Amino acid sequence: MRALSKYSTWQIEMAVTASLLRLDLLFDKQIVEYTHYLLDNEYYDDEMLAIIDDDRLYPSNKQELFRSAISNLGFPSVTVEQASWIYTYSIIHVCGEQPENYYIFEDSHLDIYDKFYDFLDEDDNLQKVDEFKGLIYQLDDAHSNAKMGYVQRGYNDPKTLFILKRDFFEICHLWLRRNQPRIQCIFKALYA
Repeated sequence: MRALSKYSTWQIEMAVTASLLRLDLLFDKQIVEYTHYLLDNEYYDDEMLAIIDDDRLYPSNKQELFRSAISNLGFPSVTVEQASWIYTYSIIHVCGEQPENYYIFEDSHLDIYDKFYDFLDEDDNLQKVDEFKGLIYQLDDAHSNAKMGYVQRGYNDPKTLFILKRDFFEICHLWLRRNQPRIQCIFKALYA
């Protein structure tokens, strides 16, 4: 995250994790896995033991325990708005790293819609991503038809697909440039 170069990878990870938790985007299994990761890296809080304990007689609210544990470990406290911007930035930053051959679109195991579903999410967690939606639907449809052997000039021929893919990464870069000051302000407030 070039815009956040003055923050450590760990500070960014803590902010993203706190954001996912604030937006209720972490499930119990992910919380348990991340708790193990923290323990393996010598971060400890008493609440973490209750998170990894699967006692069926005394089930625990893993989200509340995790919220308490990461707070005790010094993770930043984020508002819902801050969490939404951090979450959106983390997704677009990863997608904005333009590969030289656009391999990200060629994986036969997942279609484009599945890869970029977060851009199409309807739960209002993402900030200002409407410009992505039409292009992703168009890319997904064109790519799916090309895989089935239906190729039409100007719709899904190789040249048109290349242009659509290039446009996707350009939109990512524009979003990152446009919103970089806001993201920097959020991180400055979190780590002041």
